[in-house]
Amino acid sequence: MEIDCPHCQQKIWIEQLNCGIFRCGMIKETGDQVPPHATKEECEAYLIQGIYGCSKPFQIIEGKVMVCDYI
Repeated sequence: MEIDCPHCQQKIWIEQLNCGIFRCGMIKETGDQVPPHATKEECEAYLIQGIYGCSKPFQIIEGKVMVCDYI
């Protein structure tokens, strides 16, 4: 499923929903997704290290993409 980040509108490919919580971003150095349950502080550190995306949280509920808090 391809979605747009509700914060920065970057295109994101979602392979698996699991709990539906996500962070917008891929770590440049490793190609890994920003961990979906990373804290705000961890997300800010990823931004400094270098990621593609904004590292802000969102969730998908019943196919709808919504802004959420750091859960």
